[in-house]
Order: sequence, then structure tokens, then C-alpha cells
Amino acid sequence: MCPNITFVDIANQGLDRIKSYMPYAKTLCSRAENLSMLKDNTYDLYVSLRTYNSSFFEPKPAIREAYRVLKNNGRLIISIANGFLSKEQNRIIQGLIIPNTDYVDIYRGLNSIREVSAICADVGFKNIKIIPTDTEIYLIACRNE
Repeated sequence: MCPNITFVDIANQGLDRIKSYMPYAKTLCSRAENLSMLKDNTYDLYVSLRTYNSSFFEPKPAIREAYRVLKNNGRLIISIANGFLSKEQNRIIQGLIIPNTDYVDIYRGLNSIREVSAICADVGFKNIKIIPTDTEIYLIACRNE
């Protein structure tokens, strides 16, 4: 029920679906690395779920953009996958599959979130916290000037 919300995605199909549920939402088709259509210091919250896992994604420019569009004391929430459901074993398996293999790396999610955390600190985010769960690792940070 948020009256002022913006969704950004690289896929129009996902944005169309959002519009069907939230017709008042602003939607933009773009990459997280280029949010030039959004004004500086405009948003209270930036949320990105599982985007930072992508092999076709550049975290540093995306985090710079997140910092730019957030207001002072705005919050950043990023999640990185850290597990998946195995239908064969009917359970959650922690870790991530290495692309093009059957190997599960139990440290890949943690290593990824540590890299993102270091970038956040370099860009200027403060109060960075990492919160692990069974299937996600969350990073929470604050934009302070």
C-alpha cells in the first residue's frame, strides 16, 4: 500500500506483472548499474533481491547508483541466494551450484556478500550488517553523509 514506489527491472514481463498488482507503482525497464532516470537523493529504501548473484551483473556501479538515489540515512537491503530446494532430496541444500557444473559451493554466497559488503563500504555506506538465513544472506546498510 505504499503510495510512492518505483520498481526497476531488466525484464518488461516482470514489470508488467507488477503493474497488474500495483497500478500506482512507477516501473522502469533498466539495469541496476544505470539508474540515470532516477533523481539523486530521492528514495528512503533500495531493495535488491538475488540480483547480485547474476553473472551478468556489475555490483560496483549498481551500488554506486543505489547510494546516489538514496536520501541521507536511506537504507539498502540486498539479498544473495545461499541455498536451493533439492526436489530429489526434498530438502534445502545450503550453498550455490557453480555454473556449468553439478558442484555445490557452500561458501559462494558468503563470499559474494562479503565482496558486496566491501564495495558498499568503499562507496560510503555505513552500519553494514550481514544476516544469514537458510536460503538467503541479507546485507543491510545505511547511507550517511
